[in-house]
Amino acid sequence: EELPQSVGRYQFTHALIQETLAEELSLTRRVRLHNRIAEALEVLYGDQAESHAAELAHHFAEAQTLSGPEKVVYYSLLAGERALATHAHEDALLHFQRALAAKEAQPADGETAAILYGLGRAQAATLPRHRIEEAVVTLCRAFDYYAETGDVDRAVAIAEYPFYPMAGKRIGDAQLVASALALVPSDSHEAGHLLSRYGRVVAIEEGDYDSAQEAFGKALTIARREGDAALEMRTLADSANADLYQLRWRECLEKGLQAIELAHRADEPYAEVLARYSAALAQNALGDLVGLRSNASALLTSAEKLRDQWWLASALRSNGFVSRLEGGWQATREFNDRGLEISPVEPRDLCTRALLEYEVGDFEQGEVYLERLVDLMRVTEPGPGLEYAYPAMTIPIVARITGETSRLEVAESACQVVISSPSATPYAIACARAGLSLLAVLRGDALAADEQYAALEPHQGTMLNYSMLAVDRLMGLLAHTSGEADQAAVHFEDALAFCRKAGYRTELAWTCCDYADLLRQRHAEGDPQKVTALLDESLAISRELGMRPLMERVLSRRDILTA
Repeated sequence: EELPQSVGRYQFTHALIQETLAEELSLTRRVRLHNRIAEALEVLYGDQAESHAAELAHHFAEAQTLSGPEKVVYYSLLAGERALATHAHEDALLHFQRALAAKEAQPADGETAAILYGLGRAQAATLPRHRIEEAVVTLCRAFDYYAETGDVDRAVAIAEYPFYPMAGKRIGDAQLVASALALVPSDSHEAGHLLSRYGRVVAIEEGDYDSAQEAFGKALTIARREGDAALEMRTLADSANADLYQLRWRECLEKGLQAIELAHRADEPYAEVLARYSAALAQNALGDLVGLRSNASALLTSAEKLRDQWWLASALRSNGFVSRLEGGWQATREFNDRGLEISPVEPRDLCTRALLEYEVGDFEQGEVYLERLVDLMRVTEPGPGLEYAYPAMTIPIVARITGETSRLEVAESACQVVISSPSATPYAIACARAGLSLLAVLRGDALAADEQYAALEPHQGTMLNYSMLAVDRLMGLLAHTSGEADQAAVHFEDALAFCRKAGYRTELAWTCCDYADLLRQRHAEGDPQKVTALLDESLAISRELGMRPLMERVLSRRDILTA
C-alpha cells in the first residue's frame, strides 16, 4: 500500500507478503539488496547508527559475501552489548554467536575476546544448568586472551562475573578466578571482588568451606576499607549462599538480610537476587513462612526485571515453596510449569513436581516426573550434584507414599555416590542421608536407622528443602525403627510444634499420622486417646488439601482402631 505522506513510496501490508516476495528473489539479488539497504541505513542513521545496531547487523550479515565480515562483527558486537544492558539475553546470544561466526577464519584479537566475553555472559543467563560449563569455557577463552595481552582489568571483569555455580561439580570456575587473583595484588580492591566470587565457587563447587571463609573474610575487610557498599553487599550475598550449602541456616539468613539492607546503597541486582534467594531458602528451613513469602515475592519481581533464566526459574520455585507448604497444589503446579518451561531438566523442579503429584494421589503423573528425574541422573556423570542428590531423596519418599519399592536400589546407589564424593556439600549429603534414613525405615533396619539418626542429629529443628521433610519427623521415624519409642515421641512432638508454628500444613498432616503409628504401637497410658486426636487432625488436613494417599492411610488406621 502507498504510504500516506510519501507519494510514490509503498509499504507491505503484511510480513508474509514481504517474505514471499523475498523468497522469489535469487540469492545474488537478495545479497545485493541487503547490502544496499545496510549502506543506505548506515548513512541515514549517521551518528545514531549504534542505536540501530541490531538492524544493521542483520542486513550486513545477509550481505556478508559481498560486503565482508567487518561490519557484521562491529554491529553484532554492539547489538549484543546493548541487548545485555537491557537484560535481553536471548537476543544477545544470537548477536554474539553471529559475530563469532563472522570472525571464524580470522586470528584471535581484542574484538574476538570482547565477543567471547559477551557470549559467555549470554550463555550463563540462558543455558540450562547441565550446560553451564559451556559458558565457563567461553569465558575462559576470553580471559586467556586478556591475561596474555596484559589487559588485567578486563580479565578480572570476566573472572568475577556472577553466574550461579554448579553444586559439587568442578567446571573450571574456581580455576578461572584463581588465575585472575594471581594477576592482582593480594590486598587490592580488585582482589576483593575476586575473593568474594572465589569464596562462593570454592564452597559450592568443591565443598571447601574453610577456604571460602578465608576468602570472604579478606573480601569484607577490603570492602569496608574501601567504603565499597556494592562489594560488601556482594560478599555478604556470596557468603550467605555458601552457608546455604553448608546447612548453616541462621548464618545464611543473617548475611542474606544484611545484604538486602545494603541494596538501597548499592546497585547490585545480581547480589540482591542471590541474597533474597538464599534468605528465602533459610527461612523455609527455619520455619519462617512469613519471611519466605515476602522474600520469594520480592525475588520474583527482581528476577523478572533481570530476565535471567536461572534466576527467573529459581524465583518461581521459591514462590512454589510457599503454596506447597500450605497445600496450594494448583498454584504450586503453575509455578512449577513455568520453571520447567524454562529448563525441562532442572532437578529441583522435577523433584518438586514428582512429590507434588504423588502427594495428591496422581501416581501416573508422579511417575512421569520421577522417571524424568531418574533419567537425568542416568545421563549425568556420577558425582555429588543435585542430579544424584535429589533422586536419592525423592525415590524413598515416593516409596513410602505408594508402597512401590522397585527403585530402592537405584536410590541407595545414588546415596552412596553422593556421600562418597570428596567434593560433596553438606546440603547434598543431607539429601542422601534423608534417602538412606527412609530406606532404613522402609526396610525396618535398626542398625542403619541408628547410623542415620546420628548423622541427622545436628539438623534438628529444621526443614529439608525440596523434600519438605521436617528433620524432627525423620528422626522420630528413625528412633521408632530402632525401637526407641519414647525418644521417637520426643522428636514427633518437636516436629508437631515446628510445623504448627510455621504453618507447614502438609508436613503437619504427615507428622500426625506417623506419630499416631508410634503411639498405637507403644500403647502407654493416654496413648490411645492421643492416637485418635492425631488421626482426626491428619484426616481433617488431608481431606481439606486433597492429599488422597495420606487420607487413605489415616482411614486404614482408624478402621484398625475401630476393629
